[in-house]
Amino acid sequence: MNIVPIRGEDEAALEAHRRTLTVALCSWFVRRDGKYYAIDNLSAAISKPDVKIVALQRFRKEFPDVPLSNELLKAVFTRALEQTHTDEEQIVAVWGGRKVCLPGNLKRIVVQQGLAVVNTWTQPAYRRLGVQGADYGIVGRFVDWVFPRQIERDMVLNWLAWCLQNEADKPTWAPFLYSKTKGSGKSTFAQIVTALFGPENSVTQNNIDQLVSRFNMTALQSKLVISEELKLRQDSSQSNALKTYITENTTLAEFKGKEAERVTQYCCFLLTTNHLPLWIEAEDRRYYVVEFDHDGHAAGARSDEFAKLVGQVLAFLQSPDNVARLYNALVARQLPDGFSAKTLNVDRDATDVMKRIHQAAAQVTTEQLREHLAKKGLFAISETSLAEVAQVQLRANANQLRHVMAELGWNRLDVKWGGVDYTRKLWVHPDCAVYRGNLTGPGGKSVALETHLQLADGPALNLGFDV
Repeated sequence: MNIVPIRGEDEAALEAHRRTLTVALCSWFVRRDGKYYAIDNLSAAISKPDVKIVALQRFRKEFPDVPLSNELLKAVFTRALEQTHTDEEQIVAVWGGRKVCLPGNLKRIVVQQGLAVVNTWTQPAYRRLGVQGADYGIVGRFVDWVFPRQIERDMVLNWLAWCLQNEADKPTWAPFLYSKTKGSGKSTFAQIVTALFGPENSVTQNNIDQLVSRFNMTALQSKLVISEELKLRQDSSQSNALKTYITENTTLAEFKGKEAERVTQYCCFLLTTNHLPLWIEAEDRRYYVVEFDHDGHAAGARSDEFAKLVGQVLAFLQSPDNVARLYNALVARQLPDGFSAKTLNVDRDATDVMKRIHQAAAQVTTEQLREHLAKKGLFAISETSLAEVAQVQLRANANQLRHVMAELGWNRLDVKWGGVDYTRKLWVHPDCAVYRGNLTGPGGKSVALETHLQLADGPALNLGFDV
């Protein structure tokens, strides 16, 4: 394509072309220390002459109807690269070295106090097509198959719709898809969600190794984080980190070679596993576990039919128009009054598999606490010591242990001891009583309460009595 002067062109048209190209160029690059960086490749600096060459190629491709005269190009490059002025849209901004995730913000370069930060969130291309229709298409049939129970199907679709409707916010619980069989459609559902958020805004990982690694900034700057084959240990550092990322808006993150910094993260989490997640604590409100227990899995009676459906879904996702209509349908979805992406009501919304998991976790904790109290010879324990037992000995939630103590039949009393004139919370064995600073057993044998409470903080001693 030859670049020729524009002769006789109307000045208003020329000015309009100059502004269009200048704004475009300044949305593609930032500068720092005399070097330039393409916002989609911030690791490689390029020179000013190279910026002009790259910009010219993009102008020719993205604005084919604009006649690229020498006069026009000179005006564009002068305005964007040479002049000093206050029009942020028409000057290549000075980059402060930071990247941030700002979902829903269409600007890739955001100037804050004179320095540019690069927005890692990109509007998915299908949303720029202007498609007006709204339709679940073949995805509707797929969702009906893999979520055969309507209440669970609605819960997950409401979560997904909320996340798309409130892209600049984040939920505080995550759908957790479980099936003990392979080929049940968990990964296909993850691909559907990825297409909706945009592959450029999503990260998929096995387990959560990348997320909890030292250099986890890239994962935390994504809008959607998918962890497949998730398998953790209860109260491990990894499980505790995942809890934090699901619920907290700010966290420390780090790029390799740079200092850790506090960042705001907007991540939505989608988790999958083939192992029953018994590491989830009883009454945990961060995970909505759904079992994919249909007969279309790889070894199921309808595996061929389901495999065909999966193929149709994957073909459906290849069309940006299809994804746009699916997105429109979810954005238009009316969420029920009782739904909240910020709070998971496990008493009301727990699935059958969640109840099994929570019951198993509660049984384990109950037995652990029963054994701990028996081993220490304890028949009374202060609420403060119980909290320490929860955190240090059993690695359980202190609030959870209060429920367990009640389940064991222990009584929660307001008692004075230790020479203080105010009451403190004390848990007492059901066969014991506290009277005038003494702990009394069923046979009438007594021991000083303060002496007995020393058992909670030290080795087991024969200072009590048998019950």
